[in-house]
Amino acid sequence: MSVSIRYEAQLFFMSICTGVGLAMVYDCVRFFRIVCPHKMWVVGAEDLICGIYCAVMTFSLLYQQNDGNLRGFCIGGVILGMVVYEYAVSRKVLKRLQKAVEWIKMKMRKRKSRLKREKR
Repeated sequence: MSVSIRYEAQLFFMSICTGVGLAMVYDCVRFFRIVCPHKMWVVGAEDLICGIYCAVMTFSLLYQQNDGNLRGFCIGGVILGMVVYEYAVSRKVLKRLQKAVEWIKMKMRKRKSRLKREKR
C-alpha cells in the first residue's frame, strides 16, 4: 500500500474519531439538559455554541492533518462517526442516565416528604 493511501486511510479514521468525540460532547450537553431543564432560548444558545465548537474542531482536524484542504471524505468521516456513536452508544446511555436521574429525584422527594412528616 502506498504512503499516500495509508495517510488518507489514517485521516479518515481520525475523522471518524473526531465525529465520535463531538457526539460525546453533545451527549454531555444533552445530559446537562436532563439534569437541569432550561428555557428554549438557553437550549438554542447551547446548541449554537456546540455547533461552533464542532465546526472549529472539524476545521482544526483539517488544518492540522491536511493543511486546511477541504476533503469530502473527512467531512463524511466526521458525520459517520457521529451517526455510529448516536445509534450504537448514545441512545442507550442517555436512556439509562435519564432513568438514573428520575430515580434519584424520586428518592429525594420521598426523603423530603418524610422529613416534613417528622417535623410535624
